[in-house]
Amino acid sequence: MKKAIIIYDTVYGNTKKVAMSLSRGLEAGGTYVDCMPIMDCDLNALYKYDIIGIGGPTHYHGITITMKSFLSKLKNMNLEKKVYFVFETKGDFPLSGSAAKRIDRTLRKMNMKKIHPLISEIVLNKEGPLFDSTFKTTEQIGIFISNSLIHNQIDEDLNGSELKISKIYLKRLKWILLVGGSLFFCIRAIFMTSTGGDCFGRINAPFSWFLLSSEIAFSGFTVIIGMIGLALFLKENQARILAERLKIPQIIIFTGITSYSVHFIRVAIWIVLCVL
Repeated sequence: MKKAIIIYDTVYGNTKKVAMSLSRGLEAGGTYVDCMPIMDCDLNALYKYDIIGIGGPTHYHGITITMKSFLSKLKNMNLEKKVYFVFETKGDFPLSGSAAKRIDRTLRKMNMKKIHPLISEIVLNKEGPLFDSTFKTTEQIGIFISNSLIHNQIDEDLNGSELKISKIYLKRLKWILLVGGSLFFCIRAIFMTSTGGDCFGRINAPFSWFLLSSEIAFSGFTVIIGMIGLALFLKENQARILAERLKIPQIIIFTGITSYSVHFIRVAIWIVLCVL
């Protein structure tokens, strides 16, 4: 029989109730379960369990001091490839934060393997209660986790999801820098043109105006294409396919990098000739 341990921290008792409900579900699915508060957990005993569940309340947008201390000790354990799941209780209001995400981040850094998406249950008021349907839902989740554990069905996509999310954010950051930076360069160059240019123009007017015009052209074109690309990508799949066929991402990369290059060349010349 597979063995599981559920470790929880609780402030008003709601997280304990969720932990007990998950425990009942795991047992119903055929897994032996020990369920205990953090302070009763012997870290050295964690090695004998096939799966570890850790949960706590979202407290001041994050984890409690007790949970923070527990996780700092847990980092010293060699639990690589050990299977885990994470749960939390939290208030139903915007920007409430997430204890589960903080716990999950620590366990992923330890190279543990997640068997189920983060489990988040809503507390109606500061001290409770939970929704009436919470315990039926969490028991079903416990049964599902137990079956997945017994049949060794661990979704590898769960363990790679954070890397995918990181790549998405990096991709978005790239477009923000290319298009947003180009917009700044375009506005700045137009302003300088309207005020007669910089001191470089008095030293070599033709080359100065050439660089300013090039900066306006490339950065302005990048912004226009970026807006068109954004409009297409926000629409249905056919519009996105059209954007790919028009090579919009490649055009933005080329013109965006060019606008950055022209800007920094102009600034470098300005620093050498007008400042130094």
